[in-house]
Amino acid sequence: MANKKTEELLHYCGVLVKEKLVASGDCLSIRDGDGMYATNPAKDVGAQTEGDINRYGFAQTPVDQMLALHRELYLRRPDNSAIITNHAPYCVAMAKQGKKLVAVLDDMAQIIGPSAKVASSYAPEDVIKIIGKNDACLVKNGGVVAVGRTPDEAHTGSLVLEKGAKAYIEATILGGAVKIPYHEALLMRFVYKKKYSKADQTAKQEELNQ
Repeated sequence: MANKKTEELLHYCGVLVKEKLVASGDCLSIRDGDGMYATNPAKDVGAQTEGDINRYGFAQTPVDQMLALHRELYLRRPDNSAIITNHAPYCVAMAKQGKKLVAVLDDMAQIIGPSAKVASSYAPEDVIKIIGKNDACLVKNGGVVAVGRTPDEAHTGSLVLEKGAKAYIEATILGGAVKIPYHEALLMRFVYKKKYSKADQTAKQEELNQ
């Protein structure tokens, strides 16, 4: 019988497929004490089954680069309990340009911050340097890395980043995107993180750990 974390991963695999936000090599994981449960990066997200999800202890570094990235992010970011690495189409288009994606929508400013920067590769040191204390970043010639206190928050971050990339690209085509002022975006992010989402994410995390 699948445990709650395995069921949660399979649920979000299905959600991401329905939203058309995944491609080959994508991976989802959930922290589990001194390790993590993770999907199999060698298998399409939509084809994952209970048998494809394994637990990896943090004591050893997985051979697979994507799993190694997830491990290192958990070690460096103890505030987060879920990670999604995926290929959302508009984010992929932005990542190819190698330029940070600035927030032009309120929800991106709230959930992601003033901008999403671009890591040079999926190597753990490259992603960790760029993502910092933020909850998402892009990867050049790749896709999205989104972290969260719960799978729901990581999924929301990935979804909102794709929405922001779509809005930015469409606005640019029509003559230019108007970004949210930096300090205004920081304030929106602070209010979201410290007030509106805290109790909700804490409750979801406690439910997952039961």
